[in-house]
Amino acid sequence: MKLVLGLCVFGIRTLSAQDAVSRYADSLLENARRAPTTASKIEGLLDVSIFWTDYDTVKAREYLTEARQQMGRLPTDFQKGLYHLYHANILMDHHPLQAKTEFAVADSLLATEVSPKSYYYRSKLWNNYGVVLQKEDKSEAFMEVVVHKSLPYARLSGDSAQVGMQLQTMGLLLGNVLDYKKAAAYYRQALGALRFARGKEDKRLEILNNAAKNALLMKDVDQAKDYLDSAGLYVQSLPHSTNIPAFYRNELTYFRQIGEKDNALQSYQKGISAAKALGDDYMLMDLNFELYALYRDLGEYQAARTYLASSRAWYDDFNNVKNRALYHNEMARLEYQLGDFRSAYHQMDTLRTLLDSIYQEDVNSKVLNFEQQYKTTERENRILRLEAKNQQQELKIARSRWWGVALGAALLLALSIAFFSWKIGRNNKKLLAQNELLHEEELRSVRQQERLRQYDAMLQGQEAERSRLAKDLHDGLGGLLAGVKLKLSSIVAKAAGNDSGGNGAVHDVIDQLDYSVDELRRIAHNMMPESLRYGGLVPALSDLCRYMGTPQIEVVFQDLGLKDSYTEQLRITVYRVVQELLTNAVKHAGAGKIILQCSELDNWLFVTVEDNGKGMELIKNDQANGLGLTNIENRIALLNGSMESQSNAGEGTTFNIQIPLK
Repeated sequence: MKLVLGLCVFGIRTLSAQDAVSRYADSLLENARRAPTTASKIEGLLDVSIFWTDYDTVKAREYLTEARQQMGRLPTDFQKGLYHLYHANILMDHHPLQAKTEFAVADSLLATEVSPKSYYYRSKLWNNYGVVLQKEDKSEAFMEVVVHKSLPYARLSGDSAQVGMQLQTMGLLLGNVLDYKKAAAYYRQALGALRFARGKEDKRLEILNNAAKNALLMKDVDQAKDYLDSAGLYVQSLPHSTNIPAFYRNELTYFRQIGEKDNALQSYQKGISAAKALGDDYMLMDLNFELYALYRDLGEYQAARTYLASSRAWYDDFNNVKNRALYHNEMARLEYQLGDFRSAYHQMDTLRTLLDSIYQEDVNSKVLNFEQQYKTTERENRILRLEAKNQQQELKIARSRWWGVALGAALLLALSIAFFSWKIGRNNKKLLAQNELLHEEELRSVRQQERLRQYDAMLQGQEAERSRLAKDLHDGLGGLLAGVKLKLSSIVAKAAGNDSGGNGAVHDVIDQLDYSVDELRRIAHNMMPESLRYGGLVPALSDLCRYMGTPQIEVVFQDLGLKDSYTEQLRITVYRVVQELLTNAVKHAGAGKIILQCSELDNWLFVTVEDNGKGMELIKNDQANGLGLTNIENRIALLNGSMESQSNAGEGTTFNIQIPLK
């Protein structure tokens, strides 16, 4: 009766999950077909296609074809690029070589348009290309693609959610090479990037799942529980998500590590139900392997053997030699614990065969190398034997020429001594010249350091004077002007009953005082913002971006993990540099959008200012006032930092600043 009840509950859960998938797919399709423009309708149908890629490739192709029909007879290069990109997404699991070709075609077509949307799709394109490389066991190539392609394009797109997904990919790659600590840092940055992104709940669930798995690999169960608690909220609201089986797998691992068997079994049943509904065979394998590990840790080896054996079919289906080797290794340990030494020996023998197949290619290459070395040695021996015969014949001739050779050797020795004497003299001259150059370089370095110290002292004096003036203006003159306004207002109020028509000039004076007080506060804020003095770097930069924005220019601030525990000198320097870069962009770049990104990683502070204006080559002669790039670089040099700029005509300007924190 207990078994039948379990099967009934299993069936109900499967049906519920399938209904959730269908309902979500229907809602995506309805939104796509109701889209107001052809472009948005095309993108909506492509979203439906990519959704079905995880469930039914036939339906995925059907909606991709419908999106292609919406493009018309003469689609643009950008639309063609989208078609090839989503076609590659369908092919990548089963036809990786064709998918790589499609990705290349898509990238060349999408590159014809320079826009945030083009960068967004190219970021996703290169990420999926990297996934194909990883399946080919080319993890280093995948990481290179993420660092040089996916992540830069994501930042150029201005889409914080896409940046977060690429940061997550970095975490996954570092976890694959067992660097869990660095992986955890990237997961935290990824979650921070998606903190305010709307409609990205499924992406946050995916990152939380991977962050929890990484914490469990580090045996940090407290951190893992925090991630799982947050992920659990999304599991309830996203019944269609393909990330739900992974959540229950991680939950099962967590309960296994803290020794809660009953809760672990419940997580296993929920995970199996979700994986069955989604047709996720690999997660079914993973769940059975985790349940095996639970019973193994509890010493219940017979039950552990049952679930390890049930996972074998999926290991065979995926045709992964390393996974099969892992299976036979674990089975050998179980058979040994159960006392079946014959079976344990058989499992170890199978494991040996698999390990041989894994390393066979390397062994074959070594054998061929040894064979080549042997043949080379044989050829050398034959040559030596021939040379020995020749030497016997030449020995007689050589004796007769001995005196001539001796005289020639003496002459050669004399010439060698003369040559080396000349060469030593020349080297000494070069050494002296190099020492002079080094001395001059040291003098230049000392002078440069002295200039920087003088510049630093000047800057500190300027900032102290700015702070004093700001305080005097705000507390002194600002208070006096406010008092004058109050007195004038009082006089107007008293005189209102006597002469209602004679106070217009006084009202004008009050209005001018209001304007003067506002202008005074603006000047005081620019000299030393109160948010920088009392709140820290993050609120000060946020206020600066909000203040610099206009109806025509959007200024966006993205905090990707600042801790805001910096020294006063660093806070002031970063604020002044960003203030000047934003001012230059607003005044001279002709930009419609400016993005300020700040992050901290491995004791380095990174600041990026990007705009989509006309480029620095066109605006460098327009900048008449301000700090100037040289003074900005001097400010950063005082903190041992550096700044790089990238700009092309018509493609905007990017400033990348990095400052060491230790």
